[in-house]
Amino acid sequence: MKSRLIALLGILLQFTNSHALATRSVSEGYDSLSRIASAQLLESGRHHFEQREAAEALACFAIVSERYQEQMGDEEVQLCIRAMNNCACVYKYFYFDYLQAYEYFVKAYDLCEKHKFDEFLPVIMVNLGDLLNDYGTNYGSEALSDQARQIFSECMDYAVETKNWELMTTAFFNLSNQNYDLDLSRYSVLFNSDIPASTPDLAFARLQYDGIREIQHHNYAAARHYFEQQPSAVSTKWAPERDTLATLLNIAYTYEQEHDYDHAMDYLLQALNLSDRHGITDHSASICDMLGKLYAQRGDSAMASHYHIRYLEMKDAANDNRLASIGELNYIRELRKEEQKAQLMAQRHQLQQYVILAASIVLLLIMGLAVLLWRKNRQLTLRNRSLFEKNQQVMAAEAHELQLRKEYEEKYSHSKLSNEQRQRLDYRIQDLMSAPDIICQSDFTLARLAKMADSNTTYVSQVINEQYGMTFSNLLGSFRVREACRRMTDHEHYGNVTIEAIATSVGFKSRTAFFNAFKRETGLTPSEYQRMATAQNH
Repeated sequence: MKSRLIALLGILLQFTNSHALATRSVSEGYDSLSRIASAQLLESGRHHFEQREAAEALACFAIVSERYQEQMGDEEVQLCIRAMNNCACVYKYFYFDYLQAYEYFVKAYDLCEKHKFDEFLPVIMVNLGDLLNDYGTNYGSEALSDQARQIFSECMDYAVETKNWELMTTAFFNLSNQNYDLDLSRYSVLFNSDIPASTPDLAFARLQYDGIREIQHHNYAAARHYFEQQPSAVSTKWAPERDTLATLLNIAYTYEQEHDYDHAMDYLLQALNLSDRHGITDHSASICDMLGKLYAQRGDSAMASHYHIRYLEMKDAANDNRLASIGELNYIRELRKEEQKAQLMAQRHQLQQYVILAASIVLLLIMGLAVLLWRKNRQLTLRNRSLFEKNQQVMAAEAHELQLRKEYEEKYSHSKLSNEQRQRLDYRIQDLMSAPDIICQSDFTLARLAKMADSNTTYVSQVINEQYGMTFSNLLGSFRVREACRRMTDHEHYGNVTIEAIATSVGFKSRTAFFNAFKRETGLTPSEYQRMATAQNH
């Protein structure tokens, strides 16, 4: 063991001496960027952004944002805030990393308020609202979508007050996009004669307003007339294809409302091709989801299944792409790390002996910690195995109980006693809740359960409360978790499906809701349960 440790430390010394040469060129690249003035770096970053050179744009913006200090002059502070906003845009539009984008937007927003940079605050609000709206749409969070709409509405009010017409059209587009129930009476200011005709996307926004108005009056052909004029009215400076995509979805919606599914699907397919062609991958999955539902409406189960699977695959691929791009996203961080290493290289030669000693101590500590972690992990594995087996036993016992209840229902099916009627309703509820094709529908409600049970919501709620000691929503979550457990153990059909996809397929609208329900029912997290199911299968 001692000889291996000495050899390892020798390799560490060789790596230390050779690593300086390998990092010098990277550090020089960072040095060259760091010497450029903030205003020039911002301009260069914008150029890279327009050319869709994400890593280069992020490097420029990140360097400026990291220069922020409280004692800076107002002009420099404003440049740093703009850079933070731009960093967030890179993360959102190129990497779909909502978390990083959110952190940058929030930091820029807080600094705007702190330094009273009021004229730029609405720009950040629009971007933050767009981010929350996209995230809310993609992950089924109505609360975030409502918050986004509130932000857009506030931006509209501010834009009108300050006559910032470009901000107004941007906010209205984001506010009205796929929002056909919008209260248009609040936004008739779009047609104010004081607004310059040269305002980007003004004509586009007005056509959007007119189209939504006709939809609200169920005049779908008239709405299409306005939407079909939108492509020629696009005049935005950034990503005009996103406007075109919104138009295609608007037209598809009007055809869907008329039950003209062929035309609706045709426009959705155009939207999907446009999305794929221009890399607007944050919308591809939702378009496939809409196509799958339309094919289901037509009764074409094969195509419905095809697009539903594509929808699940695209959601999985979106997560994979985020992970795959981590190396590129860390570009600027690695530059800064390498510069710091280069600056310390001269001192490092004198401190090599101390480094070796410290490395030896750390290595021993890591080995000790590894042993402790191994023991704890082994205990945790045994505990989880026990929970998994108990859960399997509970599922088997419940299946037996269900069979007994069905037999009891047959025995007393003609009885007119009120207690027996309650019991029959209980058995009917049990039958319906045990049918995956019913409870896994995302819009399954108490009212639908009552209708299918030939009863009403009051009686159904009463029986659920008396027989199960819980509310309908908790009971539904319990049965959905059981179905998710079954699918996790069905490796033939669901072996390549992710946990998120399984959660969606059994009716959960968010990962958090699925995690909480699963933990409550099984005592395990979904990933722990899936690992054990996989181990048992092998």
